[in-house]
Amino acid sequence: MRVLLVTGKGGVGKTTTAAATALRLADAGHRVVVTSADPAHSLADSFDAPLGPTPAEVAPRCLAQQLDARERFEDSWSEIRAWLLEVFEWAGVEAVEAEELSVLPGLDELFALTEIQSLCASGDHDVVVVDCAPTAETIRLLSLPDVLGWYMDRLFPASRRLHRVVGPALSRLTRLPIADDAVFSAGQRFYDQLDAVHRILADPSVTSARLVVNPERMVVAEARRTYTQLSLFGYHVDAVVVNRVLPDEVADPWFDGWRTSQA
Repeated sequence: MRVLLVTGKGGVGKTTTAAATALRLADAGHRVVVTSADPAHSLADSFDAPLGPTPAEVAPRCLAQQLDARERFEDSWSEIRAWLLEVFEWAGVEAVEAEELSVLPGLDELFALTEIQSLCASGDHDVVVVDCAPTAETIRLLSLPDVLGWYMDRLFPASRRLHRVVGPALSRLTRLPIADDAVFSAGQRFYDQLDAVHRILADPSVTSARLVVNPERMVVAEARRTYTQLSLFGYHVDAVVVNRVLPDEVADPWFDGWRTSQA
C-alpha cells in the first residue's frame, strides 16, 4: 500500500500533477484512487469528468473522487456542534452568528483528509494519490494531530473526569449547557480519526510527499520551507516535480530571459 501526497504553492499545477501521477500508475498496472483534499476542488476539471464523494472510474484501474467535506463534517462534528450552539444561545449570540461560530475554520478540509484512512483500510487500492491543499494549508492540517496529541494525552482524560464530578452540581447552579458524555465521545472519535491518519502519513514505508514547483524564485523558496516543515513533523518527501519548464524546442529569442531565469 502506498500513499502519495501531492502539494505545492497555489497555481503551480499540483492537481494536474496528481492526476497525471494517478494515470501513470494505473498504466503501470496498479489499482489507483486519487482524492482531493483541496477545498477548491479542480480534480474533475483535470480529468474532464464529473466527480462526486464516491470514487468513480476515470480510466482503466484509476478511480477519482471529490469529497463533500460538509457531509463528512456533519457526520463527525454534529454532537459537538449541537452543544456549541446551545452554549452560544445561552450566551445571547444571535442564531446566524452562532451557526458560523460553531464551525471551526479548516475543519471541513481536515475531515476530507481523514478519508485517506478509509481508502487505505478498504483494501481496494494499491496506491492512494492525494491532491492536497496549497502548502500552508497542508502544513497546518498535517501538524494538527501532533498539536492535539498533547492535549488528548494529558488534559482530555482529566477534563472528562472533572466533568463527571462537577457537571451535575453546575447544572443545578447555572443554566449554562454542560457538555455530556456524548460530546466527549465525539471529541475522542474525532481525535482517533486524526491519529489513524497520522500513523499512515508518518510511516515512510507507506507515505511520501511530492512537492510541485515552478522554476521561479518565490515558488522554490516556499518549497524549501515546506520541505523543512514536513521533515520536522516526520513526513517523508521523496520527490520534487518541476512543472512548466520551457522545452528545448522553444528557440524564439523572446523566451531567452525566461529560460535564463528558469535555469
